Amino acid sequence: MPIGIVVNVCSVLGGGLLGGLSGNRIPERLRQSLPTVFGFAAIAMGILKIVDTQNLTVVILSLILGSVIGELLRLEHRLERLSLWVIHKVGGSSDHAEGVELVVMAMVAFCVSGTGIFGALQEGFTGDASILLSKSVLDFSTALIFASLVGFSIALVSIPQLVMLTLVYLGAGLISPLMNPYVLGNFMAVGGVVTLMIGTQMSKMAHIKAANAIPALAIVILLSLWIV
Repeated sequence: MPIGIVVNVCSVLGGGLLGGLSGNRIPERLRQSLPTVFGFAAIAMGILKIVDTQNLTVVILSLILGSVIGELLRLEHRLERLSLWVIHKVGGSSDHAEGVELVVMAMVAFCVSGTGIFGALQEGFTGDASILLSKSVLDFSTALIFASLVGFSIALVSIPQLVMLTLVYLGAGLISPLMNPYVLGNFMAVGGVVTLMIGTQMSKMAHIKAANAIPALAIVILLSLWIV
């Protein structure tokens, strides 16, 4: 039983439902200020993972190639369209640009963040769920505040999150021979940069299309195996 994945998914689902129910009951000053705090928490997590870099050239090249692929595939745009559809289905305001941006950030942060994927890998490798359990605390708070702004659409993000983390967990046994310290360090560094990008979005320090960098998480493994 992947306890970490179950708890992490339930934290997003519970936070999304509670935030959707509470809505305006949460003071406006908290709903506006807490996302900035969460953003800086994500930035701190990202920086901690970036220092695991084993080969800076591989990390930078992976981010460039991944971002190019993401731009060509228009991943951010596709997630925005999916977010509009989700918001519309749950009766939210689909014409609110900030709402769409929050749902896209939630999808990236909850489903494909470097910490989440590594946590699922670690649980698949060793059964240690500590990373996902720690991540669940931040995810619950983030989902709660985001849902108070956007509505129940945040709770639905738990569905692709469950699928993604479960696939990574099940695939851990297949890729475990590849994940030596060198590959793992570079992977964590790229995941840290993606998490850092998400943090800057949450804290409104910059408008970055973090979703377009997602392919870099796969590319860094391939390049690390090739460039030693």
